[in-house]
Amino acid sequence: MKTFKPEMTLDLAIEHLNHIEGETVRKVTPIEMGELSKVFSYRKGDADYVIHFKSNRESLDKQLYIYNKYGAPSLPIPRIHKIGEFGDIHYSISDKVSGTPISALEPEQIRNLIPSLVHHFILINQVSVGDSGEGFGWITPEGKASHRSWPDCLESFFDQEQEGFHHGWKSLYESSFLEQDFFEEVYDTMLGLAQYSPQERYLVHGDFHLGNMLGEDPFVTGIVDWEMAMYGDFMLDVAVLHIWHPMLEFPQRLLQAMTERGVEIPYFEERLLCHQLFKTLDALRFYAKKDDANSYQFIKNRIMSLIDS
Repeated sequence: MKTFKPEMTLDLAIEHLNHIEGETVRKVTPIEMGELSKVFSYRKGDADYVIHFKSNRESLDKQLYIYNKYGAPSLPIPRIHKIGEFGDIHYSISDKVSGTPISALEPEQIRNLIPSLVHHFILINQVSVGDSGEGFGWITPEGKASHRSWPDCLESFFDQEQEGFHHGWKSLYESSFLEQDFFEEVYDTMLGLAQYSPQERYLVHGDFHLGNMLGEDPFVTGIVDWEMAMYGDFMLDVAVLHIWHPMLEFPQRLLQAMTERGVEIPYFEERLLCHQLFKTLDALRFYAKKDDANSYQFIKNRIMSLIDS
């Protein structure tokens, strides 16, 4: 199975940290999160921090923009103190948020956090993005987005000539177990459903699952890893959480909370299905590139259950 994280042992992370901080740090501990970065927590003085090591800098600059623009006491985005590079590796240093990754908690503890999770999702949903220009899709480190509509953005994710990680991805039809007929049939269904998306823009986390949230019963204390943030349809975040944690019944709980506030979510089911198909298609492509057959089959089964339901 392939990995796309930078090479970084614990000993090497400690060596880099001592150089970056200009002093000896303590309690350096790996944090297993993300597919493209190596993450460690550590203590300096009387405070705890987190460092992300990555092979490129752009997503780190983007997260700094997100924190500066939208971080607030009511929106628990960890403060970013520093971004830099050491040799050929890039890094960011942020506060370590109190609490435990929600994905590591016991089921009963997770259930107790659901009202706080719904509350924080609604806070993100209410963030005003009107002064951030126009456009949908990836938020650049300058706070811009390049697509005219949300369906255009979703379609661009599967552009064969896109730059970066998925450039030339259709070669996977020949070099991996990615199944072209199945992929393209689901892709056409997803694009058809994308037409139900709203014209309004919302702040979208992009990777909204329990591994990117921290909590202390009964409150969510932090929402981290904003490198996939976008301007677009907030139902993408609802879909991501529901794909990976269906037992939470988050879509139904959100819909109930919004209804109680007198807020209607038009075409709720169509948008939820659209974005579940979008994220699972992206996962199929990723796991094919990673040569992870078990995860690929798990996601394929999930897609088939969505289409058949």
